[in-house]
Amino acid sequence: MIVTNVLAFTNDLKNPLVDDALVRFEDGEITFVGPRREYSIQEDEEIVDGEKGILLPSFFNAHYSIYSSISPYPVRVLKGERTEIDFFGGLLNSGRKEVNSELVRLSAELAVMKAIRSGSVAMSGPVVDHPDVDPELYREIAAKYGVYLAVGPVLTEDTLDEIGGRWENVTRDASFCPMLYVSNLATFEEEAIQKLRGLYEKGMNLNLLIFDMKRENEVCLFRWGESLVERLMKNGILIPECGVVYGGNLSETDMDIISSRRIFVTKSLRSEMYAGTFQPNISDLLGRGMQVCLGTGFLGADILGEAKEIILTERCHRGFDNSIIDYEIRKTLFDNNYKLFQRFFGKHSGVLKEGYSADLVLAKSSLDLEKFDVNLPITLQLVLKSSFDTSFEKVWNSGELIFDKGVPQRISKKELREISKQLRSLEL
Repeated sequence: MIVTNVLAFTNDLKNPLVDDALVRFEDGEITFVGPRREYSIQEDEEIVDGEKGILLPSFFNAHYSIYSSISPYPVRVLKGERTEIDFFGGLLNSGRKEVNSELVRLSAELAVMKAIRSGSVAMSGPVVDHPDVDPELYREIAAKYGVYLAVGPVLTEDTLDEIGGRWENVTRDASFCPMLYVSNLATFEEEAIQKLRGLYEKGMNLNLLIFDMKRENEVCLFRWGESLVERLMKNGILIPECGVVYGGNLSETDMDIISSRRIFVTKSLRSEMYAGTFQPNISDLLGRGMQVCLGTGFLGADILGEAKEIILTERCHRGFDNSIIDYEIRKTLFDNNYKLFQRFFGKHSGVLKEGYSADLVLAKSSLDLEKFDVNLPITLQLVLKSSFDTSFEKVWNSGELIFDKGVPQRISKKELREISKQLRSLEL
């Protein structure tokens, strides 16, 4: 397969942009990236004319709240006028109420379709646990749409036995990685902490939801006489295979410990701003050597829109120049996100380069994407240009076309119509 007549953003620092490019891939692997004039096309090769669009690596959305794809949970929380830490607590609670198995299933399917439409072939994030929904559903959805899913429910100490019991024996495979999101860690009794440790020892990935570390530490010190990080380390929970989501109000000591253990920290700037807790700290986290990833949180699947918020907030709140902001985008969306993806699925992706997986997005825009200002950083320009008035025409995963002009390719039009019918009849 050949994609030609495109501007290629390769995410290769040695060769970041290729004008009038040709990209060839075979058996799911990229075999050529370069100017069209340097490749001799054979008669039997299948060709896609990119029509002067832009070709770039497909995305990994490191934190996408799959449960919020069709149900207005954020609106319900807003009606309650909750702010700061109570906002996220209310969001989690609303995700457990007034749901049924059909809502859970359809929300997951729609989330995957929205993610593909936004250029992602892989996503990680929380789902709503329901006793009538087998966790195997998510493995089936990953296979059905040809994507990668690293998902699982949010649990607290009260739901640890019930939810953990349903998920503890779920196995991972090449396209599905089960995980657990853990909230309200500061209140966990010693027995509950040990149960978490037991889940990890069975191979379960743990993600620690830390909305406000200062507040969590206050609770932990009052109850147990030690900080949350100290308690987690002592009990073998704060290990490289776990992740931290949001990571608000981390102290310098917390940051250094998390950094030294090579733990990924996932941020969703828009969700934090929506909650009223936002203090731009991506630069602080990166400056301490932390592996910071980007996700879209509960506000949709637009990962380029999330990257755009880095530009706006770091310019406004911190006054950083273009080169620093460009570095932050590259380290999060175009570096650490793919490293986390590789940790979950062992896949060499994220760069248009010979030997890498053919995970590609073809974008079209009314903007003239061919003209990049040589005096501005390329990644910063790419995000700004591509996050306005841009649609993703085609998405390939390992060389397979899984999305074409608004339609997922692995399901039939009949199946798509049936899902639409079910969505219209769903009572929210």
